[in-house]
Amino acid sequence: MRPATGQAPAARAANRVLLTVASAALAAGVMASTASTVTASVTKSATSTGAPLQGTPPFFAGIVSAKNGGTFTDAVKIFSSSSGAVAGTVAAPESQQFAGLARLGADQKFVAASFDRNECVTHLWTFGIDAAGTPSALTPLAALPQVTGAGEEMTSSADGTALVFQVAACNAVHLQTEFIHLPTGQITRWDTPGGTGSLSLTADGSGLGFALAQDFTDPGSPTQIWTMPTDAPDGDLLSQAHQVPGLGANAERAAQSPAGDQLWIEALSPDGLDPVTLSLITTGTGELVRPVAPLSDANNQAFPVLALDHAGQHMLAYGGNPGPGHADVEEIDLSSGQTHTLTITNPVIDGAITTFAW
Repeated sequence: MRPATGQAPAARAANRVLLTVASAALAAGVMASTASTVTASVTKSATSTGAPLQGTPPFFAGIVSAKNGGTFTDAVKIFSSSSGAVAGTVAAPESQQFAGLARLGADQKFVAASFDRNECVTHLWTFGIDAAGTPSALTPLAALPQVTGAGEEMTSSADGTALVFQVAACNAVHLQTEFIHLPTGQITRWDTPGGTGSLSLTADGSGLGFALAQDFTDPGSPTQIWTMPTDAPDGDLLSQAHQVPGLGANAERAAQSPAGDQLWIEALSPDGLDPVTLSLITTGTGELVRPVAPLSDANNQAFPVLALDHAGQHMLAYGGNPGPGHADVEEIDLSSGQTHTLTITNPVIDGAITTFAW
């Protein structure tokens, strides 16, 4: 899977393609035609491996999509972190597809984006879940209920004060990263090169991290990690950002630590023969602090998408081991490296949008 493409919505979001393809093709980032979303129609029960982790949020949310006749039907499902059982469902608004999902501050609040391709408008919503995982109805995000264009990746700060997302312009190849300070509604917009993704924010929203593929049309092109302060003014993204050196110069995805002084990164070994590994590095120097956990075996080098929990103690790595009608969601204890893997039915796995949140 690759970061956001910046393709025009007509190219990348006009249709969701139903595929039953070999997992090796997905692991290499192969997508069908010009659409980047991969789903499948085979129905499987959720399964798990490894003991449930301690101290995690009790539930996570994920976008799933199934083909109903000739069209796709989207929903956000609320999953038990221990078993993968579905606790509740949020349907997509009529004639729209979910186009992003992020936790919003506390563990029990989320923000979702839905895309109306007929109008080329992305709507932003909030919802919460109760102690049993039952979700509330969608409510428009007060600071910015909608934006023109197709929403792509999104993430929020742990304190709930900041939201950042990417939006591709209608009928044009133009990508912007938009940062919203939620208490005031102030919005900052940065012109963004294609191939930028893996957005993350520090806990207080003061720092933004992202990955940039040097050539997003080439799956073998190296991806670099960058950081920048979110008080940077409107303008060009890269001119105000700093490239992370060392191991940050060739990492597929990354997530900032709550303080921003460290990064969790996904990367292959230099020879490309070892499993994809989640490692902790320093932001300033890119030096290895420690390996955390393997994310795939050497024969299935998928790059799962990362979603940090509210406390910054656990990570969801989703999209690994993809196959017909399913993919893995791996829960990782960032201190011990212990993992708990759930197999989820019909998840939306898309390198250009964020589809699971913890």
